[in-house]
Amino acid sequence: MLVDPGEVQCSYEAAVVDGRIPVREASWHDVFNVLAFVRFPRAKASLHARVLERQRERLRTGTRMRSREEDALTLLDEAVIVIAGPAEGLARLDEIRPSHDLARIEACIRVQSLCAVVFGHALLEHLVYDRPQIGAGVLTLALPDAVTPSLQAIDACLARTIVEGRLEQPTFAPTLSWPATVHAWCR
Repeated sequence: MLVDPGEVQCSYEAAVVDGRIPVREASWHDVFNVLAFVRFPRAKASLHARVLERQRERLRTGTRMRSREEDALTLLDEAVIVIAGPAEGLARLDEIRPSHDLARIEACIRVQSLCAVVFGHALLEHLVYDRPQIGAGVLTLALPDAVTPSLQAIDACLARTIVEGRLEQPTFAPTLSWPATVHAWCR
């Protein structure tokens, strides 16, 4: 259910956990966020539930500063591309990524049967406003060998990764040039 943020009496994450997605009028950012919920319902729900847990923990302990995990989850939500597939293919990709050679990276993704998807909704907003090139973070997810890299498989694997607390700190480097040609090989 979409709601007007003015009607939400609690945090954004609490609204999402309650099944509502706050949106602002005429906001591309919010439109792309809603689309991310459509494409990755389990991962997005897990992400906001986890952030809410961390926020409540900070309230209980009187801590003001966000945790490294909250930072990682925020970056994931806003500016990360997920590349998923067999572990062997991801290992090959990890060897190539530091070169920043987009042609070699794209070839590796295709040859190794990897799937690149835009998870961070702010990246899509970046395209609409034709902003200068930035570095998009990358999260690699190893899928079981028998699993085809589909959106549903990526959503389920990413949700598990979040729920299990495996994103303890921002580790999305080396980044890929966005938009460059990267957006052309993302689903």
